[in-house]
Amino acid sequence: MFAAVYSAARRPLGLARRAVIQFRGMASSSSQQPKLERSHAPKALTMYKKPFTPRKQFLFSEYEGQFTTSPAIVVIQHHNLSGAEQLEYRRDLKLSAQGARLMIVRSKMIKAVLRNTRFANMGSLFTGPTAIVYWRDAEAGVEGFDSILAVKQTMDLAKKQKKVVLMGAKYGETLLNPSMMKDFVNLPHIDQLRAQVLGVIQSPAQQLSSVLQRIPQRLVGVLQQKVDAEGEGKPEEQQSQQ
Repeated sequence: MFAAVYSAARRPLGLARRAVIQFRGMASSSSQQPKLERSHAPKALTMYKKPFTPRKQFLFSEYEGQFTTSPAIVVIQHHNLSGAEQLEYRRDLKLSAQGARLMIVRSKMIKAVLRNTRFANMGSLFTGPTAIVYWRDAEAGVEGFDSILAVKQTMDLAKKQKKVVLMGAKYGETLLNPSMMKDFVNLPHIDQLRAQVLGVIQSPAQQLSSVLQRIPQRLVGVLQQKVDAEGEGKPEEQQSQQ
């Protein structure tokens, strides 16, 4: 009896230990993620001169990893999304936006991540309950993945969900506000842009070729007119000599 009670009492402790070990493993793997370039090193100690907790260190590395590896980051504000609505929105993103993922973020923490980086201006977007939509390397590396189309699909899903508001985005090294995002996703496809550039390049060459082709024709016409004029003048000269 005592042994059974003792093992039952120890069971939650065992689960807690396993959770701590798993969390430490996640933290160590996240520390290996690529880092953002910074003008100053991030703070290593709290205001009380103590190291940050493992959870905060993990979140810092996780947020930083998304900003360095994802081809695009879309920032949204969510208002009173229920658990069921959040699950449905996550599923819609994954299925309809080329594998997009949703991460609820802590605004204060992500501002610390962006501080002293080239994305520092994005800090103002993280006010209130915010989240980021991102894509992992696995999704972005799939053949046929179109990052511009993925951002457009994310915007379309945000319009359908009334409790979600678009705040802005990062595409590569470019920061976009909502109006810029609309113009950005309406840009022609890369193949169409290449065709337009090729047409612009080929147009002057074609015009030059047509001009060069006309010059010999005009020259032949001028010479023919001169020959005809000289031919008409010879009989008159012969008559005057006679």
